[in-house]
Amino acid sequence: MLSPDFVNSYLDSHLGERQVNKIQHSFPSPRYWNELSVPLDELDEDRRRLREMYGSSPVFLYIGVPYCIKTDPGKCGYCLFPVEEFQGNAALENYYGYVEREAEMYREQMEGTVLTGAYFGGGTSNLYKAPVYHRIMDMVRRLFPEISREADLTLEGIPQLFTREKMEAIAGSGMNRISMGVQQVNERLNSLSGRKQTTKHVIQSLEWAREFGLSVNVDLIFGWPQQTVDTLLEDLETLVSWEVYDITHYELNVGGPTDFALNRYHELPSTLANLELYRAGRDFLLEHGYRQLSTYNFRRPGDPAARGFREGYSTTRFEHMDNLGLGYAAISFFNDPALAPGRSWSFINHRSLPRYKAAIDEGQFPVERGFRHAPEDFLLTVLFRSLISTEIDRTRYRAALGLDIYEKFATVWDALAERGLAEITPEWIRLVGDGAFYAPMISSLIAEERYRELREEAAQRKKEARRPAVTGVTTLPVPGVGSGG
Repeated sequence: MLSPDFVNSYLDSHLGERQVNKIQHSFPSPRYWNELSVPLDELDEDRRRLREMYGSSPVFLYIGVPYCIKTDPGKCGYCLFPVEEFQGNAALENYYGYVEREAEMYREQMEGTVLTGAYFGGGTSNLYKAPVYHRIMDMVRRLFPEISREADLTLEGIPQLFTREKMEAIAGSGMNRISMGVQQVNERLNSLSGRKQTTKHVIQSLEWAREFGLSVNVDLIFGWPQQTVDTLLEDLETLVSWEVYDITHYELNVGGPTDFALNRYHELPSTLANLELYRAGRDFLLEHGYRQLSTYNFRRPGDPAARGFREGYSTTRFEHMDNLGLGYAAISFFNDPALAPGRSWSFINHRSLPRYKAAIDEGQFPVERGFRHAPEDFLLTVLFRSLISTEIDRTRYRAALGLDIYEKFATVWDALAERGLAEITPEWIRLVGDGAFYAPMISSLIAEERYRELREEAAQRKKEARRPAVTGVTTLPVPGVGSGG
């Protein structure tokens, strides 16, 4: 357990730093995923065993699109996800044919599972022409004949690419929710991303979604270049006036060779200004009847099309995570406390589109690399998901994992409580006040000891790779590794 002095020193030094969302892809970060071979036959065996144990096996599905429309600056100025520039409908349809072939490779593994939700993302998933949405859902039903009645089937898209024909096809296919990346309603601020979106695009897309009975989430980003509290509140007031029930209001991640990081960093709000933006947005939404369902998601009751979707932790059993990712750069998780140590996995598909296609052409799963979870990694994965919800149910952790999550990280929880960032009861640990804003920092602190171990393991592997190979009595350098070329 981390010492109280270390925890408080960590908090003192990190509370003033820019928050970086580290909790979307569970634990650990993909940069630690070093297994080049993932035993999918082993996962198949374990899935079957879990179905026998529990009677059913819930799965969440992700299907990715590699393409985005061209912008100037590129990648909307800020995006850190792997994407390809859109080359036209022929290339998109060719890609989707590969996704169908990949899905077929998993068909036997998925027998007897129940689809509890799906997210069609990217990239930009509303680049497809209208008929393709029926084709996508036909593929999903072949893969998952049983779909939960409560399943949230969400398609991600940008406002200017929706049409009435597409929206009708999306609803008619069986999808039931739209996640719309508006980012900034303010057209001047939005133009900094190079996107051609207008207010009219957003309003029209909302009207079409309502016409066809689709629930709608709108994404907004705070911490945008040149943004102020006033422009932020104007955007939120506009969404409330348009009766948007579901708003995800999240902080801009800045990094990599993006335009915002390289050329507009001086225009970004400071870390303390970002905290002010978060508080202003949170308080405004709470005052207007929204509930904070997660670190960044706010929802107002009364949406006639809404379901119980809560991003990141919507499976039947909270500690069971079977997420299947299909397509370019898609990520999959397979974790359950009933599995033997080392049988839980995270893995990612190829982030090179030619390699993704080549693997499928060769009849291989298009997996680039993965990570075999130790029991501690699985615990942190579950805990990171709980942090997204801002609520940690101590009773459920005791029942599912046989431990008191408070006692496991007591020095962290106590320090957070002393600073007004968490509330501790015998049944719950809740992030309160600004705690949700600092969830990325809290997740990093909780994982600090395990990250130390992973860094040491990575250094040891690197050291061993540089050791000279021994053949007989002659010592030779390993070509290209630690040999100066």
